[in-house]
Amino acid sequence: MKKSLFLLAVFALCAAACTKTKSAGQDADKTSSNPEAKREIVVSMGSRIPHEFEPKKRWGMYNEAHILHSTLLQKTADLDIVGDFAKDYTISPDGKTWTFHLYDNFKFSNGEPVTAEDVKFSYEMLKEDGKHWELGFIKNITIPEKDTIMFELEQPRSTFVAQLTEVPIVPKAHYDEHYSENPIGSGPYMLQQYDEGEQAIFTVNPYWHDKEPYFKKWTWVLLDENTALAAAKAGKVDMIYAIPEFADVQIPGWKLFEFESNDVRGLSLPYVKPNTVVSPDGYPVGNAVTSDPAIRKALNIGLNRSEIVKTVLNGHGKPAFSVVDGMPWWNPQTAIQDSRIEEANELLEKAGWKIGKNGIREKDGIAASFNLYYPTNDKLRTNVAVTAAEQAKALGIDIKLIGSNWDEMITKSHSDSLLYAGGRHHAQQFYESHHPSTAGHGWTNITFYNNPTVTSYLEKAMTASSVEEANKYWKLAQWDGTTGASTLGDLPFCWLIRFNHTYLGDKHINVGKQPVHSHGHDWSLLHNIYEWTWDENAE
Repeated sequence: MKKSLFLLAVFALCAAACTKTKSAGQDADKTSSNPEAKREIVVSMGSRIPHEFEPKKRWGMYNEAHILHSTLLQKTADLDIVGDFAKDYTISPDGKTWTFHLYDNFKFSNGEPVTAEDVKFSYEMLKEDGKHWELGFIKNITIPEKDTIMFELEQPRSTFVAQLTEVPIVPKAHYDEHYSENPIGSGPYMLQQYDEGEQAIFTVNPYWHDKEPYFKKWTWVLLDENTALAAAKAGKVDMIYAIPEFADVQIPGWKLFEFESNDVRGLSLPYVKPNTVVSPDGYPVGNAVTSDPAIRKALNIGLNRSEIVKTVLNGHGKPAFSVVDGMPWWNPQTAIQDSRIEEANELLEKAGWKIGKNGIREKDGIAASFNLYYPTNDKLRTNVAVTAAEQAKALGIDIKLIGSNWDEMITKSHSDSLLYAGGRHHAQQFYESHHPSTAGHGWTNITFYNNPTVTSYLEKAMTASSVEEANKYWKLAQWDGTTGASTLGDLPFCWLIRFNHTYLGDKHINVGKQPVHSHGHDWSLLHNIYEWTWDENAE
């Protein structure tokens, strides 16, 4: 009876969501042979719109900006960096002055031209906000002449070139606190309608300067994973995100789209003891259990990542050991052999954590127990959290699971463990996750990690004069033979899995050339939707 009621609720929600979409104009018959009927598609990449088109909420950090906005530079599918609004640029020999020459034919979706003033405003606005974008190294921004903009940096910054591909250019004249409700950009699409919690509808920007997108309109219906799968089977959508356990579901006329990612999941483990540090965001800091390096080390060597890949990911992924796992700046030495349960237990014994009541270890009257928060609306994170907690029992560590939401979880992020995520196309996140200056600022360095040796390497990597030199220091920051922010050192995380991004969609959809996906299954696939096409002859 309960299962029947659940399925009825799923289909009712699906029907309601799809009816709302049709009322907004999505009336094309998906089975029609009329090519024009294929110029509109419906997708579901989850039940929320991450970052909600607002740069201050991190819109742009995961390659999604180019749907609605322009940036100075952009990344190709091969992760090469080329010009976008900037037609060319130069860097001074000391690496401190970056000069960009801009195109003069870019227009916002309201018809107004994009100018150097808009670029200057966008960067200065995010620098001043300072919550999510680390732009404090920018000393000055000037406009020496029309269609030219110059950035003066306090010191060389090796990750700046990557940030230049992410920061969205917004119109100075129209940006305010309500911007996310009506974002104005110069990208290929514009937001026609956004019904929070229901759908977002996008249409072609009439002032787009480049090749017109094949799909004139697309709609993201906001559905959870189960409801999205039901909608797919009912023929109400054209493409969905499929959590790994759904990836092998067969739907007539559909196929699996699978892409490798550096999108990792794991446990954040607060690094300091309670009441030893004050947080600038006012949230409590420190944890009596996870601040013990023996606990963090035992989890890293004792948990079985391959088993999580097998059971939670259904084989669609790999074990993960770092937030930069698999990238050119990752130190592969840190890919350790795990599931060493006996060794983990010996380590805990030597550190004074003795088996106590109910098989839970204790030390100095403190139980080896801590809270693990996870977002209840994310089934993948939920499954990883449950599996990790179950495995930790073999180590005498009690992980208490707490289903929550991101508004609450940010307030717990310095004192409790979170089922955390990461993965970007550059090393900025590794820096922000481990440098003490970023502790307590939004989602950066939530554990309050502070290792002076690692900090020195991070700063050398940031000010390096070449990619090769920067990568050398990024790797040393992870492990230099003695210490490092890694599984071999004093890592304030226990990274567990790197999962493939899997989607189910109509076989006629061509999603173009996809790069290795970064964190976020949603915008990772959609980032180039303006390049998608419909192939009637697809098999």
